Order: sequence, then structure tokens, then C-alpha cells
Amino acid sequence: MKAVHFGAGSIGRGFIGDLLFESGYETTFVDVDEQIIKQINETNSYDLYVIEENYRKKTISNVQALSSVNNREEVIMEISQADILTTSVWANNLEKIAPLILEGLKARQQAGKPKLNILACENAMFNSDMLKGFILESDLHISEEIINQIACFPNTTVDRMVIEDTRNDLNVINIGKDFELIVEKEKLAEPSNPPLENVYYTANFQKYIEKKLYIINGGHAWAGYIGYVHGYRIIQDVFQNETIVNEIRETMVECAKLLEQKYDFQLDELLTYIDFAIHRFQTPGVQDTINRVCRSPIRKLHVDDRLVAPAIQCESYQLKNENLLLGIASAFLFRNDADDEAVELEKFIKRNGIRKAITVFTGMEENNSLCQRIEEKYKELKDKFNV
Repeated sequence: MKAVHFGAGSIGRGFIGDLLFESGYETTFVDVDEQIIKQINETNSYDLYVIEENYRKKTISNVQALSSVNNREEVIMEISQADILTTSVWANNLEKIAPLILEGLKARQQAGKPKLNILACENAMFNSDMLKGFILESDLHISEEIINQIACFPNTTVDRMVIEDTRNDLNVINIGKDFELIVEKEKLAEPSNPPLENVYYTANFQKYIEKKLYIINGGHAWAGYIGYVHGYRIIQDVFQNETIVNEIRETMVECAKLLEQKYDFQLDELLTYIDFAIHRFQTPGVQDTINRVCRSPIRKLHVDDRLVAPAIQCESYQLKNENLLLGIASAFLFRNDADDEAVELEKFIKRNGIRKAITVFTGMEENNSLCQRIEEKYKELKDKFNV
């Protein structure tokens, strides 16, 4: 079986590439990093190191890599012959790869190949739907009906600790032992014949995407933005501060109580999930920067994303959301000159003020009480920490 995977970064090699390997696929990675492409092709393999098992080495074989810039025709050919296509390029980059994927799908249709499962394994709500939208936008002459004949787009949630590292002058990935990939079952080409092993397929995708996005991603982002305000530069140092960890836990509990109300989750089950998440973020020997955790703040402040969505929903259910609002306020204080979204956010606040920024970037109405409370917390944090 053949797989094409866009993105040879930490999630690509450390998580999805590993799953594809364990499921019996020969995988072609598509990337723009010529050094990584060369490294993979030298041995047609790469190494992972399992953190909790004393960094046990695991070699992923039967792989090759192509450049999306210099090997376009080869990539199109691989897509036309593939049994599955996956991505992990960051949600912001899906639009960039969509035209090339479409060319591969056209070639696939001409070759008379069966419908292709395309799984966008990105940290974003309804990630595969997003990719499908970009594919349709990339060629106005292609209708959704035609695309539906060639491919299907099950949404996913992804969760694994993956950290880039260097060993023997090679780029490698350190991985956490535990992971979770949830896939929208009904959208598969053949729901009765799932394409990947060690994956959870569900008919109720929404509740699982919210569980992961709000508790794992939301808690991690909250820790990053609050950690930045406190002056931390490494996220693991934030998780060594007992006071902040208790606040992170309480933020996750706010989300858990929301999920308990909305779905058939048991609170004890969600509290165990919170313990797992915090333990994972405290894994010894792992270092990740605040800047990486906090990157793309505009996307993370969207009304449907990890902080704002649960805060608004908690309000509608008359549940506590004070910690979530504090996290939103701290996100507006994040500064990183190397992050385009952080720069844009900072400039907007300087030109228009924090109240306008809250309404524009969270989608809340200006007279909404949540906006007022976020603004108050923003000003309190700014004055207290001089940021």
C-alpha cells in the first residue's frame, strides 16, 4: 500500500509517518525542506526516539521524500497512485498545498483510480473540510460534485508529544509513547474498511474534537500565554510552577464541566484526561519554547477555537469561565517579532485599542459582557506584569 504525506516535520514524521508505517504503508513525504528531503532519501528511513522508554530508537523504513517545489510531476504521480493521503503542514499552510493536491487528484481521476481518503492531520477544527475548501477555491472550474467523486475528507484530531532533536548530525524526532488520532468515520471512502491501525473512528466526531481542542490544546495555549506574561521562555518551566499548574488544571476543569453538560462524557473520565494531559506536559527531559506554543495567536483567538469557543459556551451554560477569560486576555499580550500573527495583533491593538481588538479577533459583540471582562483582565495583567 502507498501513502502520500504532506509535511515532514515533527508531527509528520513523529506521529503520522509512524502510524502509516505501523499500518503497512510505503510513504512518500512531500516537503519544502531540502535538507530533510535529502536526509530521508539517503537511507529511505528515519529515526524516532521514545521519550518514556529511555529514548528507545525506533526506525521508520520504506519511506522516500519529494520536494513540492522541485518535484511537482513526481508528487502528482504519487498522488495518482496512492491508497491514502495525509497532511501535517500547519492549518495556515493548507491553502498552499491545495493546488498540487488537486493536480494529483485530476491525474488520479484520469487513471481511473478509486476514491481517495484525504486526512488533514492539523491542529484545527474540521481540518479536512478546510483542506477541501482550499482545493475547491484553487480551481473555479472544479465542482464539489467532481471532487466528491475523486476523494473524501474525514476530519481528524491529533495528539502526540513530538519534539525535534539532533543526533549524530541528523534531524530526529523524540516522541511520547501515548498518542490519539480520532477520525470521522462516516466520511471515509469505505467506513467498514478503515485505512489506519491504532486509530479511533467515531460517528460523533464533534464531541471528541472539542474534548481535545478545549482541554489539551486550550490548556497548553493557556499555559503558554500566561507563562509568557510571567516572563517564562520554556513551557516546561511553567509546568513546574505549582501555582500556575493549579490554574491550568482549573482552566481545563472549566472546559470539562462544559463538555459534561453538552455531551455524554462523565466528569471523572474528563478529570482523568486532564491528569494525563498535565502529566504529559511535565514529561522530564523535554523542552519546548513559549514562542512555539503561543504561535499564531490570531488563529487561536478565533471564535471557534480553543479558548474563545469554550469561554462563550460556558457563559451560555451559566458555568464558570474566569480562567478561560484570563487566558484570552493574556493572548492579546503575546509579543513575538518573528510571528506574523503576533506582529499583526500588536499593531492592531496600538492603532485601535484593546476593546476593538477583542471584538475583531474573537468575533464577540462590543457590548458583550465577556468583552468587558476580558478587557479588564488584559489591563490588570498589563499593569501587574508590565508587559
